[in-house]
Amino acid sequence: ASVVHFKTASSIECKQISPFFDTLCTRYPSINFLKVDIEESAPIAHTENVRIVPTFKIYRKGNRVKEMICPSPEVLESSVRHYNI
Repeated sequence: ASVVHFKTASSIECKQISPFFDTLCTRYPSINFLKVDIEESAPIAHTENVRIVPTFKIYRKGNRVKEMICPSPEVLESSVRHYNI
């Protein structure tokens, strides 16, 4: 599974949840964690239809299985745990 954190450097919400996202990287080492700055990688953001940050998407075997916009840390971790198989 892979978890992608779509963010911007200027977003307060992204700055608040990014440290928790980094914590999840160490808690769930079998999952790939990626960060995509939608201002620096506009084509990716456009392809993924990301307009609001922070947005998190979870993929399994190349398919998106979950999308969360501005989730709480608890919801984010619960979703990561669910797909950590």
